[in-house]
Amino acid sequence: MPPTEPRPPRPEVAEGMAAARDRGVRLGRPPAALPDGAPRAAELRAAGNSLAQIAAALNAEQIPTPSGRGQWTRSSVQYALTRYDQEHADGT
Repeated sequence: MPPTEPRPPRPEVAEGMAAARDRGVRLGRPPAALPDGAPRAAELRAAGNSLAQIAAALNAEQIPTPSGRGQWTRSSVQYALTRYDQEHADGT
């Protein structure tokens, strides 16, 4: 089969994955660890700060970004807060 053609679906693989999901197995890549700055970002959010204000505060406090390099931005703060909310919604 030429490499440009898609591979035909394999029903046994799909059935096995569906059975694993039914058993509660989490498929796919494991979630990333909670960023170190997430609890502080959550505190600042609770105080009523905007994402830009939180980013500026985390940069001023020299808290490392999720990637460990660069500066906090609104989007990196949003990512950290989303991960924080996901972990705390699960009760962990």
